[in-house]
Amino acid sequence: MTLTPQRLKRLVKQRERLEKLQEGELAEALRLFRKREDSLNESLGNREQLMDTAAAEGPLDMADFIAAGAYLRRVDREIGARRAALEHSAIDVEEERNELLLRRRDRKAMETLLEKRLEDERIERARADMRLIDELATTRWRPRGGTA
Repeated sequence: MTLTPQRLKRLVKQRERLEKLQEGELAEALRLFRKREDSLNESLGNREQLMDTAAAEGPLDMADFIAAGAYLRRVDREIGARRAALEHSAIDVEEERNELLLRRRDRKAMETLLEKRLEDERIERARADMRLIDELATTRWRPRGGTA
């Protein structure tokens, strides 16, 4: 089965749609990355706030100290988990970006092939027109009684 210009046009449109879908996937991955980044920054802020309040107070209450230590351990675990999630999101964003680049290359290759086919078709039509003109000129100017 040969790829006619009409089929190529349909393929190019399909590749454009796939590229648009991939752009949406990348946008979603970036949105999730930013959300996870904000969550990590919030946890880091909570830890910093805890450290600031603990240092600012004067006399030390043992119950507050134990509670602050437990809270600090929880916040540190949360920060670790959010860092891991952020790293995972960064990998997802990179994968989506690479996939988008592949889709763009594929679409551009199809467009180039389509342009080449259309140019070949135009050249072939021009040649056919020239052959027709040559044939008409030959039959019109051929001597009537003799052979040329």
